[in-house]
Amino acid sequence: MKNVLFIALAGLFVYGCSNSNQNAIPASGQAEQNQVVITNDMENAAAMIPSWINEVTVVKMENGKAHSGEFVSKVDDKILYTYTYREFFENISQKLPKRVVVNGWVNSPDPSENLGIVMDINENNVNKIWKSYSLTKTVESPGKWFEFTAYFPIDQPIQKNWQVKIYGYSGKKLAYFDDLKITFEY
Repeated sequence: MKNVLFIALAGLFVYGCSNSNQNAIPASGQAEQNQVVITNDMENAAAMIPSWINEVTVVKMENGKAHSGEFVSKVDDKILYTYTYREFFENISQKLPKRVVVNGWVNSPDPSENLGIVMDINENNVNKIWKSYSLTKTVESPGKWFEFTAYFPIDQPIQKNWQVKIYGYSGKKLAYFDDLKITFEY
């Protein structure tokens, strides 16, 4: 009897482990295959991550602390755009996203009215969709870190061979960005 019970339990264990993640739903309630998440804390920019460009903006935090670690993406009147995520949709997923969500942290000693996060979708560098999410009201007081979440619905048809760029902009004023998380929702 013990052998039968042991074999039955072993069989249930093996069955439970096989192919169990194909329909798994994480704690967030969304199926994993319905999103792709890209993160960057700016600490490894020197590693030349292929999908990220403009690493000249990644510097050790000068006056104060980075949100996490030591490095941030700095923009000012000379360098206008942050460390930028740039990739073709076909290299991200075989599906085309319905929405892009960008989370991160921003700090600006003198916030510009143009401070924001940009999503640029292009075909051979010809702009197809361009959207900006203002961060002006996010920075409630100068020189402190504030979290933001920018939502970019993709409400027009796009193609797999088109490219997406995600970057911060400060309107030629000093600003720092850190701990970016880009989520492509399908």
